[in-house]
Amino acid sequence: MLAVVALLAALGTVSTITQAADTPPETRTETLQPGDNHVGWVGQPIAVADIFEQIPQASLIYTWDAISRSFVSATADDGGDLETIEPGMAVTIRIDGRRSVKWERPLTPAKGSVTLYSGVNWVSWLGREDWPLDQVARGIGTSLVSIRVDGQTWPVPFDNSVDDLPTLSRGDALEVTVNRDLLWLQPTGIMPEIVFLGDPPQDVQKRFTADARRVLDLFADVFAVETDFADTTLLMFYTVEAALEHEASEAHPHVGKGPGWLRNKLVNRSQTSVFPWGVHYTLCPWDVRQAESCDAWGITTFLHEWFHVFQYQFGAAHFDAPKVTTAWIEEGVATWAEWLLPDEVRDWPSQEDRQNRLDRIARTSVTLESIEQHNHTWAYHLGALASEQLAEISSPEAHMEYLRLFHPQITGKERHWVEPSTWQEAFERAFGLTPAAFYRHFEAWRATLPVPDELYDYERGDIPLTGTVRFHDGTPAVGYRLQATPMRDGFAIGIERQTIVDETGAFSIEVTPETMQRIWLSHDGCWLALGKDGPSLRGLDDDQYRDLDTRSLPKSLDLTLPEGACESEIRVNVIKLRGDDRQIDVLLNSEDGDEWIAASSSDDTYTAQVPGPGRYRVRVDIDGCFLW
Repeated sequence: MLAVVALLAALGTVSTITQAADTPPETRTETLQPGDNHVGWVGQPIAVADIFEQIPQASLIYTWDAISRSFVSATADDGGDLETIEPGMAVTIRIDGRRSVKWERPLTPAKGSVTLYSGVNWVSWLGREDWPLDQVARGIGTSLVSIRVDGQTWPVPFDNSVDDLPTLSRGDALEVTVNRDLLWLQPTGIMPEIVFLGDPPQDVQKRFTADARRVLDLFADVFAVETDFADTTLLMFYTVEAALEHEASEAHPHVGKGPGWLRNKLVNRSQTSVFPWGVHYTLCPWDVRQAESCDAWGITTFLHEWFHVFQYQFGAAHFDAPKVTTAWIEEGVATWAEWLLPDEVRDWPSQEDRQNRLDRIARTSVTLESIEQHNHTWAYHLGALASEQLAEISSPEAHMEYLRLFHPQITGKERHWVEPSTWQEAFERAFGLTPAAFYRHFEAWRATLPVPDELYDYERGDIPLTGTVRFHDGTPAVGYRLQATPMRDGFAIGIERQTIVDETGAFSIEVTPETMQRIWLSHDGCWLALGKDGPSLRGLDDDQYRDLDTRSLPKSLDLTLPEGACESEIRVNVIKLRGDDRQIDVLLNSEDGDEWIAASSSDDTYTAQVPGPGRYRVRVDIDGCFLW
């Protein structure tokens, strides 16, 4: 990987910006008093033996392990169970003698997230300087029970009469008690890595970096959280050729869906994508030389896509899987977040556009319930206004709380995995009312809008496509997702429409007029394309697809899955040592195939649906390092 990156840099196609490159690592001289000192660690992992070497007066270092729910310790003479101090941990260092000790330690965080386990946690504040305790608590969410700082415990919610809440400095040690497992994305203020592809001019890089800083600060101010900078990359390309060249090099991070898919997306449909590792986006909105020909929006759409990264990082869930969350929240909340930007920096949407959206939803009978699993532009329009109302009913940070509730839970002494929350359960806990109750509230509000002269169900001109999907034995293929991708001249354009096959095996979806529609079926990571001979698990050439012409759609598209479809699964276990938080991706490939299949993960198990029994190659990608 290093050789690839060095070559690209030599060609002038890659430049990387991180905060660490601009400023030297920050340190602070700590005064440790005789006796026990409670301190937080923010830097890279360090061996406890190295701490003893730095502080000869230290005789004992110990911490509370939230997983085993017991103390672990090490002594200077004999060692012990505690071997390494990880970023985000808090420990107690015992100093012998009667004199204080000066200790210089790092203050530049190595990461921005801490996992909190149900019960007591000894953790470090990795966030910004001088943050009031109530702001700190907002970033943890409603699962917070209490915070102990400097020997004093503050129960939550804070007493309104208390006006002397402490403020935190980076590296402060905390004892945080929560009632469920969750990920705490602390607002460090540190920019994630920005990788510029295609040698963009310095003024373009400068303008984009300033806007990225504005978005980062908005997340901190409004939600008291940020995506973990150590797990987020902003991959910004100046030209489509530079994006494709980077993808072909397999330099990390990469899209991982093949150059053909990426070329179609970038040239004909969209200049932006979001992945668990971050955002892949065009720089043309920040280049005055491309302003007239640029089809993408700048800071507002960039904020929208960056918001989606929270959905991956918080929930540790695959938000593109059926029934994990609802479509109108997934896209609506990111669209609503665009309006949080100040008017002077927001390039889209304008207040006029917001009024247009109000007018549009007044004209339609489409309901939030009807687009729970139906990916349509109404998920953006209705979803944004619904998300705005949810923020007013509860609070803006309730949207982040909703995402936290998808974090995988383990309970009991044996730490058994339990089923994650359904989106309905997470909704009720985060916003304080059931989806059904909110739907009634939302419809009552819509009834107050001016009555328009014309009503329509979906976008004007959209054409309904209906049909059934059944297994080989004739039973309904319940829960399968049907996706219709608009095509023109062999390239994908616009937004895919998606829906879920219901209990009877039926589906209904509205598609874009004047296009060819390429149909896909998916279930638990298993994908089938509609070919001339029916749904196929195999990769198809362009002339083998059965694309549907919207000018002559069938009255009913009735599909039968091949026998054994989506019944062959490979599971790969990748066991990580405690504290190893490197990004891991697992891909599978048949011996005679050239198309990689990405496996989805749950804990240490990665699973993927494959076309059928056979021999498969396994590739494990660990932060860009490939194992086979």
